[in-house]
Amino acid sequence: MSGRRRGETPPGAAPPPAEYEFVDDLSGIGGVVDGLGSSPGPIAVDVERASGIRYSERAFLLQLRIPGEPAFLVDPETPGRTVGPLADVLSSRPLLFHAASQDLPSLRELGIRPTAVVDTELAGRFLGIERVNLGAMVSEHLGIGLAKAHSAADWSRRPLPRAWLDYAAYDVLFLHELADEVLPRLDALGRREWFEAECRYLVESEPARAAPDPWRRLSRLSSLRDPRQLARARELWMARDRVAAERDIAPKRLLPDAAIVEAARIGPTGRHALLAIDGFDGPQRRRLTGEWLAALEWADGLGREDLPSRQGPPADHPPHASWKRNEPDAAALLDIARETIGALADDLGLEQGLLLKPSTLRLWVWRAAMSSPADDAELLADVLREEEARRWQVELTAEPLLEAVHRFRTEG
Repeated sequence: MSGRRRGETPPGAAPPPAEYEFVDDLSGIGGVVDGLGSSPGPIAVDVERASGIRYSERAFLLQLRIPGEPAFLVDPETPGRTVGPLADVLSSRPLLFHAASQDLPSLRELGIRPTAVVDTELAGRFLGIERVNLGAMVSEHLGIGLAKAHSAADWSRRPLPRAWLDYAAYDVLFLHELADEVLPRLDALGRREWFEAECRYLVESEPARAAPDPWRRLSRLSSLRDPRQLARARELWMARDRVAAERDIAPKRLLPDAAIVEAARIGPTGRHALLAIDGFDGPQRRRLTGEWLAALEWADGLGREDLPSRQGPPADHPPHASWKRNEPDAAALLDIARETIGALADDLGLEQGLLLKPSTLRLWVWRAAMSSPADDAELLADVLREEEARRWQVELTAEPLLEAVHRFRTEG
């Protein structure tokens, strides 16, 4: 294993100077459309966001390239947040990504809905490559060292510094060459079909449904035991989310989770007591003291029938961390199923999560542990269909999982 520290440039030759055209107004979009139209192949695409800084995951820069040409860097922060006819072009052509799942939601917000994608990171995972970030793969397969100096930058900043634009261009300048190196290796392993099925799933699957109670994802919420405390946490979370959306700032940047949970635990009723809690300090947060106190007052005025429960909304099964204590059969089957999928993944040189989502495995285990042995095959088929497992996943995992549940029932 490499001893290189996180953030260091991977080994390899220095890249050539970044060649690109920066377009920051709609009048230049026509030139981008014409330039991309000179090649019929996939368009390399990357997106820069301001994660952890702005409220949404929207795109603040699009990087685009066709083979053999400089990149186009397009600023989508135009009036109305539109990229004009470029959206139609990118929706009608195959797009080449590295980690498409991260960028597709941001593109959809701009009206870009590709019908076909190729993902070099996903190809790396199917090849069993240990480090699949772009810098590592470009270093290993192309012998070029790409620095990741600005990966956490505030891409909502304007004007964008030249060094940042250079960095952004490199995210697409080598994608076609990288694809040419790694995709044929999928054929050699007989995994091209698996890869293409996953790429299709990326564009065909619906966005994940929003959690019914998103405030329950607060860090360390489980430390609150009383329903009144949970109500305070909920109302503070809702106030934070509303203000964050209005000000276009990441919620946790506005107010940390730890501050919300501590205020919910204590229940301060005055400005001095609230500001004494770590995390409510600072000029901007002080100016919002009235918002936070109003949320706490509302929570404290609720009747007991309006307080949230500790359990939360109904789920498919209890948290699996509690199974050993409350449902030992489900816990035992889960251990066997994980061991089975782990051994299969090791044999194939793949990560377990690529074979089957952990949540899918847990759902099947829970239902199987509560069902009759006669239902095992049908139950597994139902769960895999419900969880949208791809055919290649079903073909690889169904028989081993049925053998695992058979072993569980005979040994139990």
